[in-house]
Amino acid sequence: MVYPINSILALAKKHCFYNDEITYPPTVDLIGAIVKETAGDDQTEQLTSWPLLHKKTLYATIQRLVNDTSPENTYRQSSYVSVTGGGRGAQPLFFATDVNENRRQRADFGKLIASTGMLNGRDWVVKSAGACTLAAGSYMPLPEIQQLLVKYKANVLSGDSSQIINFVNHISTISREERDQIHLDKIIYTSEVLTSPQRAHIRATLGHGVKICSLLASAETGPWALSNPDLTGERTTASSDFVYDMRTMAVEIFPDSVALEGDKDKDKDAVTTAPTPLKDGETGAIVLTSLCRLRNPLVRYISGDVGSLHHLPDKVKHLVAEADRPHMRVLRLDGRDRRFSFDWEGNYIEFGNLAAIVEDPRYGILQWQTILRSKPEGRGLVPCLELRVLPGAAMRHDDALQRDMVDRVKLLISLEPGDEDTFVVVYLENTDGFEKSKTGGKVVRFIDRLN
Repeated sequence: MVYPINSILALAKKHCFYNDEITYPPTVDLIGAIVKETAGDDQTEQLTSWPLLHKKTLYATIQRLVNDTSPENTYRQSSYVSVTGGGRGAQPLFFATDVNENRRQRADFGKLIASTGMLNGRDWVVKSAGACTLAAGSYMPLPEIQQLLVKYKANVLSGDSSQIINFVNHISTISREERDQIHLDKIIYTSEVLTSPQRAHIRATLGHGVKICSLLASAETGPWALSNPDLTGERTTASSDFVYDMRTMAVEIFPDSVALEGDKDKDKDAVTTAPTPLKDGETGAIVLTSLCRLRNPLVRYISGDVGSLHHLPDKVKHLVAEADRPHMRVLRLDGRDRRFSFDWEGNYIEFGNLAAIVEDPRYGILQWQTILRSKPEGRGLVPCLELRVLPGAAMRHDDALQRDMVDRVKLLISLEPGDEDTFVVVYLENTDGFEKSKTGGKVVRFIDRLN
């Protein structure tokens, strides 16, 4: 079920997410009255009149609501609570959704999955994810997941990207006889976009016929978009194309600067006029307005991801039901916004430049993490930059390739002769050696223990 944009905006004006003078979200009676009042309203308010919403603006309000046990606090009532994954090392955000809205949204998204052919009635799916403790939960040992796939002849494995890579890496180490007992023809991942080396590793291990699909969801938005190569084709870069229904989500792309403006703004309550959205095909910050969530509305929310909008290719429109075709769009997701820098020995290092080196397809790095920490030296402590990597098979046994990557990183951070011990590269056998977020179990790409 979706709601008219004028009803969502009218309710947002009465919600403490958007109005500091209000203590609690609207009651069921007030929500009903607002919907009834706006049902026949021809003077539809335009979404363009609203300011952009930054995640940090929600933190204080949501933290207050979560800790408030007053019977008047509707935020804690009849709610399905999701917690952000913490993949960037940020403070978790507890986002509550009305239980009925949540059920309807998941049911509608299930219909989208079925109607686009991503899954069908013949698929047997093993879910290896922290969101599910049944079947293969996120803590099931890799050999047991392997046995489960063989025993039930499952053909689909789902989980977040780091869990998928961890399992595929395990499969690459077993005998050919054991590997031939596994018949996976489809991978469905969530969380971070898979890099080119990760996709290559999956196909080299499971076979080039395996279909790599993805679901796009978050605590704030719920599930709303899917990546199916039958519809969007295979991407050769680190980006992924996602199909979504414009009737359920309004997606806008803004200049990258809008994401940084919220970080620089000392007054979290300040309201600024949003710039004009970018045109189709132009890459920028992804801003979302959910048309499925009314009780705790999400209006012009800066997601923290970067991407661009495109039309569904004509050659695949026949794969979508005729009634749904006009409402389908493609979001090309490039991943999280990496435009930040960190201080290293008086120099500011752009994280995106470091990522470009480590994720160079030549090296085949499957997963990585950077940690700024202190190390003992003499009677004191000195700063140390630690780079943890999970190398693919090619790099693991290629000393020259390892040196090439290390030398490029040393050049980036301007490592002086004699200071080599302040930069450490750790090669891991699996993802267990990475530090992960406590909520979503995601590999945190950057950890700063110095500041």
